[in-house]
Amino acid sequence: MRIVFKYIFSILIVNSIFVSCKNDIGLNDGLKPPALGVLNEIVVIADDKLYDGPIGDTLRYYFESAYPLMPAPESMFDLRHFTPEELDNQPLRKELRTYLVVANLSDTESSTTKMVRSDLGENRYLKVKEGNDVTTLVGKDKWAQGQMLFYIFANDPSNLEKAIAENFNSIATKVNKFDESIIEGNIYAVRHVNKGLSEKILNEFGIEMKVPNDYNMVVDKPEDHFMWLKKDAKDAVMGIALQSVKYRNQSQLNLDSLIAFRNEYGKKYISSDKEGSYMVTNDEDLPIMSYDVEIDGHYAKEIRGIWEMENDFKGGPYFCYAIPLPEQDRLVYIDVLVLRQGKDKRNLMQQLDYIVKNIKIPSTKTN
Repeated sequence: MRIVFKYIFSILIVNSIFVSCKNDIGLNDGLKPPALGVLNEIVVIADDKLYDGPIGDTLRYYFESAYPLMPAPESMFDLRHFTPEELDNQPLRKELRTYLVVANLSDTESSTTKMVRSDLGENRYLKVKEGNDVTTLVGKDKWAQGQMLFYIFANDPSNLEKAIAENFNSIATKVNKFDESIIEGNIYAVRHVNKGLSEKILNEFGIEMKVPNDYNMVVDKPEDHFMWLKKDAKDAVMGIALQSVKYRNQSQLNLDSLIAFRNEYGKKYISSDKEGSYMVTNDEDLPIMSYDVEIDGHYAKEIRGIWEMENDFKGGPYFCYAIPLPEQDRLVYIDVLVLRQGKDKRNLMQQLDYIVKNIKIPSTKTN
């Protein structure tokens, strides 16, 4: 059976869609409250019997799958579940940011099916019911400004499970993109940008990086084209290492080469307060994940894994980007890591990922 994934934006903005909600405050005059919510949280709207059964298991299998790559498992998303009745009983639950509405349309008595029917409008709903396709829609700002709603529905449970599996990656990508405003606010809203460090990185490495103002430079070795920045928070340490070397050939991007290079500067420059300690890559206990990615239009190799401190009991997740710039005869490494023992690290890794993924690479180095 063909599965159709349609992105239809703003389908929920038009007031005529809210036929059953005309008396709700703000729906007709546009004075909706701002949506509230936290990073990586998805509110699932579904009937209890659906969420507590195989459909709910499928949702949790995909949306609560492991965030790569952590010392202890952390989920990609945090799911909360409400029925339509629970939303109506506590209206503040309608003011969250990200919703996933899941309905089996063959259950015509389901309150979630009735909600989908109302939101789609009768004509579109009947077309979905009469057709053989599974359809996924996206809407926004139904109950609050700055709100995203994803709809997954089908005419039977089997196709509903299929739709969840087929569309998870697309939905996850859109949720992550939607959450970037929260990530950016967490990074820059209070501390802003460290203009001095950002300018120094541009001069030494030829890249434009918006370094948050709460990062400090702890190692600066211009002769080795190496720099180590660190943020000391109350319960965490976040680090960014940069190094530039001469680009020779594609073999520098092989996994073994990247691990060896990472261990080389880790031993030379990155240590804890214990004498004789230095950073190493753990490539024995957990796998190292490798991806081909793009940063500011340039091909890059990404690896993710676990770092440890030799001669000390410390460690955590890292990711490293190797960006070859053959036209500039150089290869730039950007390596980030988090130390936060015994606590979740996902959101901090996402902050670092945002900083790196949003760098700009001018066509020529500035010095």
